[in-house]
Amino acid sequence: MKEETVNEIIDCLPKGKTPFYYFRDRYALMMLSYYVGDGKRVQEIKKSRLGKLLNKPMVKNALKGAGSGILTKGALDSLWPAMPECYLLTLGKWVGDAKWSRPYYQTSRPGANLVLQLNFSGKHNTPFRKTFHPSEENIFVFKEHPNAEEGFKTLAWARIDLDFDTDEALIEEVQCDWIKNALWEKTFAALFAEEAVSNEISDQEFFEDWGYTPKGLLKYVEQVLKPHMKIWDEAMLSAAVWFLKEEIGINRIFYHSFETGCKIKRQSGRKPPRSVYTTLPEKFCFTKTREYPRLLEHSKNRRVKAILKGKDARFFHLDF
Repeated sequence: MKEETVNEIIDCLPKGKTPFYYFRDRYALMMLSYYVGDGKRVQEIKKSRLGKLLNKPMVKNALKGAGSGILTKGALDSLWPAMPECYLLTLGKWVGDAKWSRPYYQTSRPGANLVLQLNFSGKHNTPFRKTFHPSEENIFVFKEHPNAEEGFKTLAWARIDLDFDTDEALIEEVQCDWIKNALWEKTFAALFAEEAVSNEISDQEFFEDWGYTPKGLLKYVEQVLKPHMKIWDEAMLSAAVWFLKEEIGINRIFYHSFETGCKIKRQSGRKPPRSVYTTLPEKFCFTKTREYPRLLEHSKNRRVKAILKGKDARFFHLDF
C-alpha cells in the first residue's frame, strides 16, 4: 500500500496507549462472538468452521449458561479471568526502499505496511527496570525491526497490507524478537556466569559489564516473561484481527501460508518459524484456500503473478 495511506490511518486513529487485554484462549471467545452476534444455536456452531472452538474450557463455561441452546455474544464477552495480561497497542509503518528489496523488506507488493505493535504494560516494565541497567532498555529488540517509538517496549508486531477498495487486508508477518532474544541472552549469561564464578567475579562486577546479574536475568525470564511466552502469538493475532475488524472495518482478512508466503517474499535463506504460518492461523479457524487477496491482482511483478496463478498457491482466509 502507499505510504500516504499508512500515514492517514495512523493520523486518524487514537494515539498513545490503547489497552488490549489478553488471556489464554481469549481468541476463541472473540472469534465466536463475531460469528454468533445476537445469537446462534449451539448445534449450528458445531457444524461451522468454528465448531472446534466450543471445546475450549472458557467457551464451555459460556455454554453452561446457554440453557436455551443459543450462544450469544454477550455471554462470550462476559467471560474474563480476574487478572488478564494488559498490553498497549501502537501503530507504526514499515517502508521499503525505492528499489523494493523484497528479501529484506518482505512485502508482497511495493510500498509500505501498516505495523500494529503489541507492547508491554507497566506490569512488566516495572520489574524489568529493576533487573536491567538503564542502558539496556532495548536489550531484547533489533533496532532495524518495526518496534514502537521510544517509551514503549514491543513484545511483538504484525505487518499488514490493506486495500479499502477491495475491503481486504493481508497479514504479511507476525513476529516476536523479545522472547527469542531473552532466551538467547539467558543461555549466554549462564555461560558467562560459570566463568565469573571460576574467576571469582562478583554479581556487581557482572552487572556493570553486562547490565544485569545472572540471577536477575533468570528470575526475570522465569517469573516475569514466562506468562507472555505462552500467549504472545495468540495475543498478537487476536489484536490484529480485532484491530482490522473493529477499528478499520475490514471484513476480509488474508494471511500468508508458509510455502506461498516464502515464495512471494523471496525468503529463501533464513525462514520464519513454520508454526506462525501454519498452526497459528489454523487455530483461529482461518480457511486455507487457493483464493488470493485481490489487492495482489494488479501486481506488475511477473514472478508474483506466476506464483498466484500456480496450482500450489495457498493463502489462509477469514471472512466476517
